[in-house]
Amino acid sequence: MRQITKFLIFLVTILTLKSCGLFDSGSDTIIDDYEVTWIDLHEERALYKGEQLVPPYVFEAGHDEKYIFAKQHPLIETDDIIDLKTTNFYIIERTNEIFQDKKTYGPLSEKQFRKLCNELGIKNPEFELTYPTNLKW
Repeated sequence: MRQITKFLIFLVTILTLKSCGLFDSGSDTIIDDYEVTWIDLHEERALYKGEQLVPPYVFEAGHDEKYIFAKQHPLIETDDIIDLKTTNFYIIERTNEIFQDKKTYGPLSEKQFRKLCNELGIKNPEFELTYPTNLKW
């Protein structure tokens, strides 16, 4: 009888934690298999294509016919706090393969990003997906 009671308590605990959002997640498709995804914490939002291409915290993403663009504030690893003072830019050449097999550029400063956009023929990169940067802990 004690084993059944322990199992029921365990089951109720897991279901309660799941319903509280402890195991929450979400994703938004940029295009094709490129996604901005988070698991458990919104601060963990990163860009994926079968693997992580841009680490957290991705706060803007977009694309054109050849490239994916992303803006990222890095996490201060010791505190898991978003570093709003630093903005990194990424450019990822799109591929049809399951995993990224083409060039990924970044992290770049805004000046480097604009220069590389010019070199690659990217005109007016638009960031269609935007996420809040004022997350509360």
